[in-house]
Amino acid sequence: MEGQVDVEPEAGGSTKSKGSRQFLKDKLPRAGLKEFWYPAARAKAVGEKPIAVKLLGDEVALFRDGGKVHAVHNRCPHRGLPMSMGKRHFPGTISCGYHGWTFDMKGNCVAALNEGPCSRLPGRVNLRTYPVEERSGIVWIFMGDKAPKPIEEDVPAELLDKDAITYFHVENWDFNWLPGLENLMDTHDLFVHRNSPFYLFTKIPAWAEVGSEVMADGRGVAYHYSKVGPLQEDYPGLGKWPKRVWWRRKRIAAPSGEYLTAELRLPGITRVGFTTLMFIRYMVPIDENSCRAFLFSTRRVTGIRALFYRAYYHLWASWSLLKLFIGQDTVVFGAQDYDAPEQLSAPDNGIIKWRRILASFAAAEAGQGDGGSGGRKISKIDVAAA
Repeated sequence: MEGQVDVEPEAGGSTKSKGSRQFLKDKLPRAGLKEFWYPAARAKAVGEKPIAVKLLGDEVALFRDGGKVHAVHNRCPHRGLPMSMGKRHFPGTISCGYHGWTFDMKGNCVAALNEGPCSRLPGRVNLRTYPVEERSGIVWIFMGDKAPKPIEEDVPAELLDKDAITYFHVENWDFNWLPGLENLMDTHDLFVHRNSPFYLFTKIPAWAEVGSEVMADGRGVAYHYSKVGPLQEDYPGLGKWPKRVWWRRKRIAAPSGEYLTAELRLPGITRVGFTTLMFIRYMVPIDENSCRAFLFSTRRVTGIRALFYRAYYHLWASWSLLKLFIGQDTVVFGAQDYDAPEQLSAPDNGIIKWRRILASFAAAEAGQGDGGSGGRKISKIDVAAA
């Protein structure tokens, strides 16, 4: 069938249409990948009094000691009270608010206040801690069980650039993190965002063809419109679509025919370059049914251009892109049944590549493959689409 993705052998020799790809969805990590750095909270929200955050199904308590941010598992190993309800009785420690079990910044139990100074618990009980870093107004946390990799390996360079002007806001969404990522890799913006204020004066084509490439490090997929159709098309037996309007004057296509270039990267990053800013969205799983979106806009400019960028962000991009535009997406995410059978077609080639990468890394974390956490780069052959 024209537009249908062809058939590929499955494990065991059977075949299944790449148009359905349900076997790949079954292998995706619904609560996220662990061995990565994630944004956890606004840095200014973290003080000496512990606060609770949940990500990747884990409950974490964040607090400062001597100005430095620390992260511990948010359940006391004694009776399970949240450590975010704890007290800071001594420098360099946090004590559970139930019985006073006290832990140092490495998670070692150093006292059980309810049992007195002769308690035998110190040295025998531990509280899990997490590596953290504070960059660009964000507290970043490494959620894995292995030794943390340098944060620069996971976080886009724009968000670690001290000379860049970076703005962000955070939203909690009541749906799984996966649909919000795959949303990037198709042509939905020709329909969902056609009347968005961000595109209101832009010439939006009737259709487009999608090209996608596995990135050199095997940890993401680059996406672009390889061919852009006319502004209005004649559909046999139906008529012309869309309706022509006089106010769309701004061209969308570069001379190469590209509309925009975008990247989807592990562990859950969309990185989209517009003319005037770099937009980065982190989809952080809270659990299997909800996620937290960190929405960043960043640009490296100085002088008068910096003033114009700040004005552009506050007066236009902050609401037209990061609120209204993304708000249109969340309506789709919230209504989508991600577990329903699906029929993928040609513009979804990037989604197939992305799912293969994600499934490979998930298998590696589960000890079922080499994947990324074992240090091997995933080749383009491994995840080549139809």
